Amino acid sequence: VVDDRWQELMRFQIQRARDYYTKAERGIRALSRDARWPVWSALMLYQKILNVIEHNHYDVFSQRAYVPKLPKMLSLPIAWLRAQVL
Repeated sequence: VVDDRWQELMRFQIQRARDYYTKAERGIRALSRDARWPVWSALMLYQKILNVIEHNHYDVFSQRAYVPKLPKMLSLPIAWLRAQVL
């Protein structure tokens, strides 16, 4: 049931996930250059999924939270650039 309690739990968990993602970003530079691009790609896409969950008002039961193909493809060059810079 998507009620106030569920939404509050999801807000908490999403913030916690974002905190972990922020910490993970600092660790990416410790990876070999070849490993950075897929890790950056995954991190960025999972962050976008959190945005979709919020947009769907935390309803993960009747609506699938996913990133459409075009935004996914557009994030790949950005992830590649981040992998090169760090």
